[in-house]
Amino acid sequence: MININNISLAYNNRIVLENISLNFKKNSFIGIIGKNGTGKSTLLKAMTGLLKPINGNIFIDDNDIYKMKRNVLAKKISFMPQSMHFDFSFTVKDFIMFGRYPYINMFNLTTKEDVDIVENIMKFTGTEEFAKRNISELSGGEKQKVLLAQTLAQQTEIICLDEPTSHLDIGSQATIFKLLKMLNEEYNKTVITTVHDLNLAGEFCSEIVLLDDKKVFNSGSAEKVLNYGDMEKIYNITVVVKNNPVSNKPVVIPVYN
Repeated sequence: MININNISLAYNNRIVLENISLNFKKNSFIGIIGKNGTGKSTLLKAMTGLLKPINGNIFIDDNDIYKMKRNVLAKKISFMPQSMHFDFSFTVKDFIMFGRYPYINMFNLTTKEDVDIVENIMKFTGTEEFAKRNISELSGGEKQKVLLAQTLAQQTEIICLDEPTSHLDIGSQATIFKLLKMLNEEYNKTVITTVHDLNLAGEFCSEIVLLDDKKVFNSGSAEKVLNYGDMEKIYNITVVVKNNPVSNKPVVIPVYN
């Protein structure tokens, strides 16, 4: 579904990622991991057309994304940023409605279909209970849910998320990832997310991509990527990797000594 072909990306003439090639299958749940500054967010921005590589190509269903019209691409792939400053006065429902922008007509009029879609998404994400509140009044976890709801309002096949659980407590983290897992398994969405928490990645993602030193260091199943040797090498810390006794997924435990 997504073919990343030998791309390199740079900021201010500084190479961030170099000669990256990846293939993501339809209906997969991909976690992108790596230390701070390894280009995780940069890779997501390239996949969603927000950043153009200095070489290489990215294709979605054999279509070069940089040759697609912006509104056409926006109906195919959506992007949830890591954070947003909510210093504006919109109700939650109005803010989520902005996610319908690829479908709004030339007169900027919403339709009954737009309203129905947004209301269904608010039910799905648990944001309907504060739909009429000002978004600036919400807690961090509530804001992340609203950002996710707005992203889902685009109704894309592919959903990209940049650290969707940053600064959230473990309960809110689990809620967000359970929603993403449901979107992937029950609604056949392709989910691609950057994530710092290795155990969230191991528990929920069907495939993990580990970035380091401008390259793809490793990729594959959680069992393949989250091995203690690579984790110790990349993160420069002693770890123990065990299986979760309930899910049997790998758990990375830092050893502080």
